[in-house]
Amino acid sequence: MLKTIGFKGKKSSNKALKTLLVMLFFLVSASFLAPDVVEIWASTQKNDWRRDLAQEWSEPVGELSRKAKISEIREKSKEIIESSNTESFLLPLSLPTVPSTSLLLGDLSESSKKTTTKPKATQANTQSSYQEIPVQSSLEEIVTDNEIIVETTSTLLPSVSSTTSTTTSMPTGDSVAALRQATDEKPLKVLAVGDSLMLDFQYGLERIIEPRPDLEVEGRGALGFGFTVPHWDWEDDVIPDYNLMVGEVRPDVVTVMIGANEFQGYAIEGEDLEPGSSRWREVLTQRAHDAVSHWLADGAYLYWWTTPKMSDPSYLVDDLNSVWEEVVAAWAPRAKMVESMKVLGDEEGAFKWNIEMPDGSILPLRKEHGVHFFEVGADALSVQFEELLVEDGWLKDLQPVS
Repeated sequence: MLKTIGFKGKKSSNKALKTLLVMLFFLVSASFLAPDVVEIWASTQKNDWRRDLAQEWSEPVGELSRKAKISEIREKSKEIIESSNTESFLLPLSLPTVPSTSLLLGDLSESSKKTTTKPKATQANTQSSYQEIPVQSSLEEIVTDNEIIVETTSTLLPSVSSTTSTTTSMPTGDSVAALRQATDEKPLKVLAVGDSLMLDFQYGLERIIEPRPDLEVEGRGALGFGFTVPHWDWEDDVIPDYNLMVGEVRPDVVTVMIGANEFQGYAIEGEDLEPGSSRWREVLTQRAHDAVSHWLADGAYLYWWTTPKMSDPSYLVDDLNSVWEEVVAAWAPRAKMVESMKVLGDEEGAFKWNIEMPDGSILPLRKEHGVHFFEVGADALSVQFEELLVEDGWLKDLQPVS
């Protein structure tokens, strides 16, 4: 009996050793094939012994990989694949306001140098995704390669490049947002983007208003996403993905809810971002502008929902929403803010755990951690959104006349 137990124990140990060796093989292989990714990962570790240890691993492996020219082979393969892709990329809109300081992080600061020439439309723009036009103190026309922008103040109005595929022009006033009223033959296309908050929300949109024949919802919320989450490469992954999804969906309306992951104090390229700090605001502001310039590149209108208040006051929701409001105001009249706490909050717009239904019953509104909302919250937001689309002229009012 003892011999049998010893044999099983030895067999189990061998299995564990094999698993460990396989894991080490894939770690070494991945590090060798993608040293840049490993170095970025190392720089995002907490600024203590963990970052030091990760860098001790990544730097020599990266040096060996570069000597073997693995990255050159990978880049050449990537170019061949991309050259076979016949999809065209939409040009982002021009930045509506001019930041006074560089907002990009680390090595990205070189790619953020501004220019008055348009980016190429045939490939993903891996540098700064928008143009910056100098501020003029008097009425003056600023001419770029293919566009003319007329300025009368220090605030720049976003304009679509003439090569961008757009079939409509935006309204000049704030009173009417809709470019057209949807029909069953030509339904309104809504692109929903954001993080896990939008994942909750978009399921409500699909349940409540997508059954309308004059509406199509494309939900692209991403679990764990955030403008300051380092696991998502902004220039190489996020922005090209936004460009592709807008080109694929061709939305009339883009709706956004985001913010669940912006309070974690992440390190991006070795720089620690303290939530609530001026640098945190700068990065969020720049990336929000960058994202909007791509969301609206095909002429869509933007509804940006405030990040819902959360039960934990350490989540700086008010600070975050002030960033969103500043960015959206700069893009008016192409965009507007929508208050999520109108339906997720109490009469004063404060956080609440439960919601009272029309029949007087009480249902839980927010999930245990006080961040996300249950289906009843997503449905309430969806009803609010439908009413807003009707009010702004995008959809017909289908409510029966009493």
